[in-house]
Amino acid sequence: MRLRDRNKFPPGGFRFYVPETRWSIQPWVSFDVAVQQIIQHRQANPFLTQSKGWSTDPGIVADELDAFNAAVCEQMRWMDFIGEGGGPAGPPKAMSHQSPSSRSAQVVAGVKTIAAWELAGGNVVDRALANARAKTCSACIKNESGDLLSFFTEQAARLIKLQLETKNNMKLSTDFDPLLGVCSACGCVNKLKVWAPLDIILKEMKPETKAALAANCWVLNEK
Repeated sequence: MRLRDRNKFPPGGFRFYVPETRWSIQPWVSFDVAVQQIIQHRQANPFLTQSKGWSTDPGIVADELDAFNAAVCEQMRWMDFIGEGGGPAGPPKAMSHQSPSSRSAQVVAGVKTIAAWELAGGNVVDRALANARAKTCSACIKNESGDLLSFFTEQAARLIKLQLETKNNMKLSTDFDPLLGVCSACGCVNKLKVWAPLDIILKEMKPETKAALAANCWVLNEK
């Protein structure tokens, strides 16, 4: 999920919001100018930049801006602005016991969960809760291991890698990280999902996906 053309304005122009500082890029600036504004904002807030693991590398920031606006376009159904020139290159590979079509739908849901989480500010749950969730995932039959490209398209994997880098820079880890893979029921990367607020996860989860979760899944049982 990426922008079709970074030189083409989506409706309302490019967007990027930082909830921690209530800051947004200026309206109707070009993509490249928006990247520079984000970098300058992060450089002006060194404590947050370090504690949140924000990058000031132009290439990484450009990918973040691209992913943010692609997610907005998808949620608003502005599909003409996403896809080609960085969109999905083909159907993702299927997990074991699943058809490519059902796996494809779950990949979309998993990536949309990440995008929705980012748009909502990327807030995380406390470590004790994340650790308890990770313990459940590590022993779950739906937890499948493998390289990201075994489950996702190259573009989806790139977005996920950016989020994993941010998580690592924020020093977010659980005792069970080495055992966490991808959930074959919902298509989420468990190392990320265990840190996400439950309401974000449920917002993007379809009834059929929820029904496919293991009976002891924390998504079903957490209050």
